[in-house]
Amino acid sequence: MGHHCGGGRDEVVQDRRGAVGDKIPSFALKQSLSAQWAQGKAMPSKLKVGGIDRMRRAPPIVAYLKTLSPMLGDVAIAVAIGMVAFLWLVLTAGDIGVGYDEPIYGGYALKYLAWLQLWWQSWARGDFLSPFRPEVIDLYWHAKDMHPPIPKLVAALGYALMRPIVSDDFAAMRSGTAFLFAVMLATLYWLGRKPLTKAGALFAVGAVAFMPRLFADAHFLTMDSPVTATTLVATLALVRLLEQPSSWRLLGACLATGTAFASKANGFLVIPAAFLLAGHQAWFFSRCRHRQALLPLGLVALAAVGGMAFLFATWLWLWVDPLPRFREYFTFHAKHFFVHTFYLGRLWELAPWHYPLVMTAVTVPTITLLMALIGTGLTLWRWQATPMLVKMALVSYFVHIAPFLLPTTPKYNGIRLFEPAFPFLGILAGYAFGMMAQGLMAWLRVKAAQWVSSPHLCVAASGLALLAPAAHGTLTSHPFGLSYYNALVGGVRGAKANFEVTYWGVNLLSVLPFLNRQPNGTKVLFLPGWALYPTVEFYCHAQALRCAEVSGKQLQPEGLIPLGNPKDLLRADFVVFQASQTELKLLERENRRLGKLLWTLWERAKPAYAAVYDGVVIVGVYDRMTVQRFATQSDPPPRRRH
Repeated sequence: MGHHCGGGRDEVVQDRRGAVGDKIPSFALKQSLSAQWAQGKAMPSKLKVGGIDRMRRAPPIVAYLKTLSPMLGDVAIAVAIGMVAFLWLVLTAGDIGVGYDEPIYGGYALKYLAWLQLWWQSWARGDFLSPFRPEVIDLYWHAKDMHPPIPKLVAALGYALMRPIVSDDFAAMRSGTAFLFAVMLATLYWLGRKPLTKAGALFAVGAVAFMPRLFADAHFLTMDSPVTATTLVATLALVRLLEQPSSWRLLGACLATGTAFASKANGFLVIPAAFLLAGHQAWFFSRCRHRQALLPLGLVALAAVGGMAFLFATWLWLWVDPLPRFREYFTFHAKHFFVHTFYLGRLWELAPWHYPLVMTAVTVPTITLLMALIGTGLTLWRWQATPMLVKMALVSYFVHIAPFLLPTTPKYNGIRLFEPAFPFLGILAGYAFGMMAQGLMAWLRVKAAQWVSSPHLCVAASGLALLAPAAHGTLTSHPFGLSYYNALVGGVRGAKANFEVTYWGVNLLSVLPFLNRQPNGTKVLFLPGWALYPTVEFYCHAQALRCAEVSGKQLQPEGLIPLGNPKDLLRADFVVFQASQTELKLLERENRRLGKLLWTLWERAKPAYAAVYDGVVIVGVYDRMTVQRFATQSDPPPRRRH
């Protein structure tokens, strides 16, 4: 859309033709030749363009192929980005252990898959109504977790398709999240290559892919990474709709917005962000007395209505009692129970308002963060000339963290609750790099043409150099991506005094090989039991941990005996806990002596075995002798009797 009155339509046409300096359109060339012929000038017997005789041979196919080849190249790049991201995530899915919530969502995904099989079988025999009976829907689609269906539905389909290929239940169940993450990156390149330039779009893709926290979350069957992916795709679709409205783009925006709505409650925030930008656009049009001044707001409203229709169509649980159940869903998230978090060196029931801003500053790779800040500055400085996508990215980041700036909103588990805001930082960084690349190209062509034969290679090298630290941080932090902190706080070693080192128990998987090598009957105490023991039960039933019994139930004749009650401390051969300061602080509130002991073990003792990242113990296994020695040291001195 234009930034000056009367320029809106013409600018859209100009964008389609290309930049100044492109070849003269064919109709203009024909008019010029006709004028010369009419003036009696000789008409050449042959007009050759690209070696083709245009007077004797029709050129449409050649011209079409010339315009098509760049688009095919971009399609190939987008597909390659998606395929590499998907394969990378699936092949590394087994490196990170199961999170606290994953078994719950995995169970729902299997129920969805069972319903899909029932639906297929019922329709095959001509029974079209049985799968949609209320009792059947409640059996397979009940929403005790109070989360919409898309992440679980995609996980179910991914499991069905990938299980025969990868022969790994874990990777197959997580492949749905990997697919959505891959689609997000591919779509970011495809719809960002024009407003950001190709160099900027590729940089934005790299900036998002190499955010260690996002990369780690893309391995889990949870709601956070899926809603991050669908939120970005929906935002890109809405921007495209506002730039060049059409019925097909409206349909695409409705579907994309509905997918975001049906991923998690955060997905609804795409609409306020779009309304803010559409409102600005409508205000500009009204100043110009444009006859379609309210069109942008109307388009966003239609996309919101279409998104709601998609949510109700795909979430069968709502069908049984639509309005009461939808109200129950929103009420649950509006009054979410408090979850403690360790932040700035202390335990909070409700972290302060600045938590999202500070966590952004310390978890995004430093150069990516700097580039995003440069992109923000350029956007504000050149607001009228800035592409709509970049404006939307800036608005969307703040809209998506806004609810978590409220002091009454629960904030915990690192960045995952406001994770949909982070890809917009990648777009801002990509915009900054795109502008830098254009300036560098121009300078090289004017000032250094005699030394540099290919400016594009210099731009590519610059992009790779700027992304290299983020890529290194992402690759070296795996499978400890949830423990990543950037150089501003000295990495995880510098952050552990003020920020949570880990959560969700995902790195418990790293110590299982050591535990499985222990003799039969070895007693292993996992603390705190209310946090880690359900995960241990999952590993026992999945036979990832060699357990003879769990929760008092016999599993096999021989194996380990996992424990979760602090009263079993004296008879345990090993004590295992993760370096979650939140859990240690809460355990200290329950049992001050035991909590102090675990803090002392983590800070001073040498574990028998540990999962270590950047010199910090993430999960430690401590033998009985070590535990007893430090327990004696931590005992308070006896009181002197008078």
